[in-house]
Amino acid sequence: MDIRRAFRVVGALLVVSVLTSCSGIPLLKAGAPLERAEKNREERMEWWEEARFGMFIHWGLYAVPAGYWEGRQHGGWSEWLMARGIQAEEWRKLAPQFNPVRFNADEWVRIAKDAGMKYIVITSKHHEGFSMWDSKATKYDIVDATPFGRDPLKELAKACAKQGVRLGFYHSVLDWDHPDYLPRPRWDRRSPEGADFNRYIDHMKAQLTELLTGYGPVAVVWFDGGWEHGAEEYRAEEIMRHIYSLQPDTIINNRLVLPMDFDTPEQTIPKEKIPDRPWETCMTMNNTWGYNRGDNNWKPTQVLIRNLVDIASKGGNFLLNVGPTGEGVIPEGSVQRLKEVGQWMQVNGESIYGTEASPFRETPWGRCTVKKLPKRGEILYLHVFDWPRNRQLPVPGLGDRPAKAHLLAPGRRPSLLTYRDADGVVTISLPKKAPSPDVSVVALEFDPYAVTCHPPAIKASSPILLDSIDVSLETPSKGLQIAYTLDGSAPAPESALYKKPIRLTDDTVLKCRSFYGKAYLSEVVEAEFKKVSPHPARQAQGLEPGLAYKYFEGTWDKMPEFDRLGAAASGVTSGIDLSMAPRDEFIGVEFSGCVIAPKDGVYTFSLASDDGSVLFIDDALVVDNDGLHSVVAKEGAIALAKGAHAIRLGYFNRSGGKHLSLKWALEGKEMQPVPPGRLRHAPGT
Repeated sequence: MDIRRAFRVVGALLVVSVLTSCSGIPLLKAGAPLERAEKNREERMEWWEEARFGMFIHWGLYAVPAGYWEGRQHGGWSEWLMARGIQAEEWRKLAPQFNPVRFNADEWVRIAKDAGMKYIVITSKHHEGFSMWDSKATKYDIVDATPFGRDPLKELAKACAKQGVRLGFYHSVLDWDHPDYLPRPRWDRRSPEGADFNRYIDHMKAQLTELLTGYGPVAVVWFDGGWEHGAEEYRAEEIMRHIYSLQPDTIINNRLVLPMDFDTPEQTIPKEKIPDRPWETCMTMNNTWGYNRGDNNWKPTQVLIRNLVDIASKGGNFLLNVGPTGEGVIPEGSVQRLKEVGQWMQVNGESIYGTEASPFRETPWGRCTVKKLPKRGEILYLHVFDWPRNRQLPVPGLGDRPAKAHLLAPGRRPSLLTYRDADGVVTISLPKKAPSPDVSVVALEFDPYAVTCHPPAIKASSPILLDSIDVSLETPSKGLQIAYTLDGSAPAPESALYKKPIRLTDDTVLKCRSFYGKAYLSEVVEAEFKKVSPHPARQAQGLEPGLAYKYFEGTWDKMPEFDRLGAAASGVTSGIDLSMAPRDEFIGVEFSGCVIAPKDGVYTFSLASDDGSVLFIDDALVVDNDGLHSVVAKEGAIALAKGAHAIRLGYFNRSGGKHLSLKWALEGKEMQPVPPGRLRHAPGT
């Protein structure tokens, strides 16, 4: 039987098998600063999730050539100009030319604050290796190596404190200048002989100590460039523990291999909210992060505002970049757009700050955010991109009319009429003219809450059962009822209403739908459950502890056919681990042997990896986690009789950190790592 076919979903939500991002994966090992940070994550993140909007600043020696070298303009990001093949000793000659005499920290912070930005993240060190503060760990910094002789980060920290804007530091792990950083870039002619990457990490840790102890509260530590090594080589856990010991209230992004506090999609806005993970889109206003005097491809203000709204409607933050010049001036193209964004935020900022993601799956006229009121009630903010010519704004999926409706507009907030149209859809009557040419906002106030359309989620330990299985139905929206059927018919208001878990004892097609009163709200969600017999156990006599493994080296985008490849090494390992791999990248491992099921039952396996992995039990594909990706966990279920069952697990990693773990759970119990004592192999394999 193909287990993957046993569980079908019609509609949007069915929570059974796939866990994305790092859900269920412990971030770090124990340690007082880390335990405290984990425990206080919600408290540490509170200001950030309230802020929603921040300024990114890319500033370094690359502002001097500004995208040009030897009289020729180079395409691509100006802060990556060194990667065009410029040697470290040549790049260092830019330092005496870097004299940003027009730098004014108070002005920079004022520009950000007037734009409605609540925090600033500035490059302390980019990939070029130049330190933008008075570092005691090197002389290659803005105070010692340039005629400027001042510490701009110190001045920014003071200006931020004065104006009530939080300050964070971007810090590149990658370093094209430091003699101990490995691997050397392909264009670097310096010999790697004598280089010690561990000594470089000591240097990085010393510099982080300076940044975290000499500049007051550091709101964010924003790593970048951590794609050339794994967590062990970066000593990532040690670094995180050190950061939290110095700045226990800071938050850390996900670019030093470990997931940490928030994700960082770059130059793109996710199509949907990232599940169970705070996230922040960072984006340029033109094409480049650092200043490039030939780049005038500015995004229109309307695009920037709509990007901000789109991101907030999905529960994310927007970190919008500026690239100051070598003189220390934020380009006028950025300043003008930030001024215009700020004017919009003065009127409409309440629809962005402190809001949550949209409760709707579709808003054809624009986007929506939600704000929970402190004591009672909530507000839906409808961000209207396309003002309707007929002045009627339908809100599909809204169950009840708001207590109040009004426009966010300069000087006044006109009340609006709401009604149900002929199709029963709550509709808002709008004035003829939109208040804003960019995005106009309609505020709907509800007491105690808005009832919105959500199809139910069907939750079960697996799509298969031996004797019986309990199935739960959930909806994230208050005020909805769930009607369900077990005979394949479409649920109606008069069908059975869900009140407690449903026990299934045979093949069943379960269908359900959300209702508000007698009004249809959601489409039908469907799941099929199959009663199966367990896979019979195999002969277990003569098996020895552990699994056999074969280790491979190569470059793959998807799982290779290991049986056609020559192994670089082989042996026996006590469990599912990668300790036999001498390196992190361009590797593959295949484990084989038997797993011992302690009793008859349905077993759910969770396979987490970076990059791809697959799990076969008794030659049946149970988990397919193949492909290039960061750490992702996926699940699959299979019915097993008590005893030994053949197991084969394939894994590969192309680049970045290596990660592999296998967990299991019996019939809905808590996931646990598969105990090494349950793994066996035949002698001689």
